[in-house]
Amino acid sequence: MKISLVSTGLITIAIAFVHAADVTYSVIAFPGSDKVGVQVAGQDYPLQRSPMHANLFTGIAPFAAEYRYTILNSQGQAQPEETTRHLDNAATTTGNEFFGRSKTVYDIPALPRAYNPIYPALASDMDRDNEIATLILRANMDAIQEFLDTPTAEHNFAQVYNMTYINHHTVYNFENAGLKNAGQSSKDKGKQSYKVKFNKFDKSTKKDHLFGRRAFKLRAGATDPTLIREKLMMDSLSASGVATLNSHWVRLFINDEPFGLYLMTDDSFKGFTDNLIHGGEKMNSTGVTIKGNAMDQDTEANLVYNGPSAANYDHNDVYILEDKGRDPTISKENYMAPLIDFMDRLSKTVIGTDAQTPGTITDLMDSAEHTMIHAAMSFLAGSWDGFWYQASNYYLNQNRETKKWYLITYDFDETFGNGLEDIELMTTPYQNYQRPGSKRPLIDVFIKSPYYEPKFQEILKTLIKRFYNPRVIKPRLEAWTAMLKEDIAWDRSLPFRSPGDKEKFTVNDLNNALVTVGSRMGVLEWISNRTSSVCQQLNFNDTDDLPALPSA
Repeated sequence: MKISLVSTGLITIAIAFVHAADVTYSVIAFPGSDKVGVQVAGQDYPLQRSPMHANLFTGIAPFAAEYRYTILNSQGQAQPEETTRHLDNAATTTGNEFFGRSKTVYDIPALPRAYNPIYPALASDMDRDNEIATLILRANMDAIQEFLDTPTAEHNFAQVYNMTYINHHTVYNFENAGLKNAGQSSKDKGKQSYKVKFNKFDKSTKKDHLFGRRAFKLRAGATDPTLIREKLMMDSLSASGVATLNSHWVRLFINDEPFGLYLMTDDSFKGFTDNLIHGGEKMNSTGVTIKGNAMDQDTEANLVYNGPSAANYDHNDVYILEDKGRDPTISKENYMAPLIDFMDRLSKTVIGTDAQTPGTITDLMDSAEHTMIHAAMSFLAGSWDGFWYQASNYYLNQNRETKKWYLITYDFDETFGNGLEDIELMTTPYQNYQRPGSKRPLIDVFIKSPYYEPKFQEILKTLIKRFYNPRVIKPRLEAWTAMLKEDIAWDRSLPFRSPGDKEKFTVNDLNNALVTVGSRMGVLEWISNRTSSVCQQLNFNDTDDLPALPSA
């Protein structure tokens, strides 16, 4: 048998070239003391633990159009999984599968692009939408239990001795990362969200990364019955051509215990915006990144200028230093200075003039179109906890050479009608899309300008015609529902590990992606009503009669 060494990122694996009638079967399983096998044509073939991870089992067996994985007890008796799997005629390997799941890779309809990318993003598997990966951690459980028991307290990172990431075609192993619970209001939930930082417990100069990320978050989606909303919003922003965080779903296991289904997303690290804006290239021009947050309707990151002193701003809770970038002058003590300058210049921005006139928004934002698209998607998705309506959940990143800024929105579990108390927001015109009495100076530049407002309206029309309509999104939601249903049923069967809100959704709530269930609006229902109301208000239809996009 010929053996060839093939590199797959951080590891080197041996691939055996076998006869065409044989297939390499591979499955992730947690069998305890039992063994794992594959059942082909009624015959059981044992699989061996892979050197890449103890919970990955692999081996060679004959080809068959149908097969099942099995747990083999000490007497050699097979307990097969309920599903029957299917193999393509030309297949020589199954890829890495997961025991008890009927399928690994799904055909997910793509979202057509509304605009070509304004900035080059780092292309990687971080942005996958057609499979669920598996993340297996061996970690300090005593430290983890501390933040599970008291999630709202301040905690240090727990050491992750080994972390293995497995998707259909790749296995990555890491050591000495750090794990802790993450978020703000999400810490009040029974299912915690987490952040992971590579090399947190490694003092060497080694810098691990996964898909170009040196940190990532695991979003629990504790308020979303579907676990679909946030991923749909990120993919919509990507299809809109703007910089956005990337994401994909993962199953999380810690010390062989199941923790549930999560959405793995970007988290901040030095220069993390380089991945979103500069194609992953390290840029010395990357400056400070500030996170906008809202505590309540009177304490929000509305970008209203209140004078030159940082003492005039509740910056510890509202304008938060997320990352210093590569600006050596930035510190925790002075980071508000560039943002205050931003707000001062914004307050003096001339509304109603074209982009060539001095003192307009193009002197402040790197791209007016990029900012308008983020605003338009925030409005279309009803992101009531977001940048426009609540002045929250956005990043502002500065280019320290040009002194211009980039807007990137995030945190989308409460979109598409989820958690919405004011149902009228579904049909509210964009001119009234903010809380009564609130101020939105960055939004006003666009929607109150004779020059920019027609452009903003054209963006709304283009997004709706290209992809933001039930005709395009319904097939994507249906495909995701089929892909997620087994893992959501598994996730919903797991116990809550923290105090706090323990709203118990079921797999039946996944139907909420399409229709309203109880008091929670369906994703598709929101999109249908939002698009029809905008079409009526601006007097157009959602037919994609636009010319083809130019070559990027």
